[in-house]
Amino acid sequence: MCEPKPIFSPQKEKRKMKVVVLFSGGASAVPFMLGSDDFEVVGAISSSKNASGVEKLKKLGIPVEVVDIKEFYAGRPISDMKVRSEYEEKLIQIIKEKKWNPDLIACSGYMYVLTPRFLREFPNRVLNVHPADLSITEGGKRKYTGLHAVKAQIEAGEKATRSTIHIMNETPDHGPIVVISPPLPVEGRSPEEQQNLMKEKCDGPAYRKALELISRGMVAIDCEGNVYIMKNGKWEKGFVRMEGEH
Repeated sequence: MCEPKPIFSPQKEKRKMKVVVLFSGGASAVPFMLGSDDFEVVGAISSSKNASGVEKLKKLGIPVEVVDIKEFYAGRPISDMKVRSEYEEKLIQIIKEKKWNPDLIACSGYMYVLTPRFLREFPNRVLNVHPADLSITEGGKRKYTGLHAVKAQIEAGEKATRSTIHIMNETPDHGPIVVISPPLPVEGRSPEEQQNLMKEKCDGPAYRKALELISRGMVAIDCEGNVYIMKNGKWEKGFVRMEGEH
């Protein structure tokens, strides 16, 4: 049987769920991850020594490590996934040395594709946020994937945008969906303006909702990668779509 298994079980663990954050810039979703009775951010790693999030997270009392990916590559092409795998070994080593023991990895503006090596270390436990509703499909495929998803949505005439929290798999932006954020009306904004505002109105609230649900034992995944949400004491296949919540 391919039974749904909770990603985290508070009944079994009898403690807060531990989260480690990976980021490359401002780590804008992290403030939304603080102050919970059910989960805590125990550490963070930046892929850039110049990331504004480094000082911001330290001021919030979060232990931060920096492993500058460009220095690590030392002139080798950033697309070299063999080097990427070596870089991720370093991240895994730090997580172990610091004894953070995360139940979940949360990517908040982490700009680099994670390799199977890292995903195998934390199976079905790496979350990412994407600035589009990944449940929208066209021709059987997710419509708004990739780096320019907000621009694509505005050009397609979408009246509002949403963000999606999903469990990362080996295909970027194609992991199983956990939470879709409330909508943010476009209202004539440029893609850059819209995406910036989404960090506060969409990414952050959706991340908090996803972490709340997972930390309370209300999200499960089966051996085929299907996500289930606990509703009325039963597992239901699907995800949570937030409507105008703040």
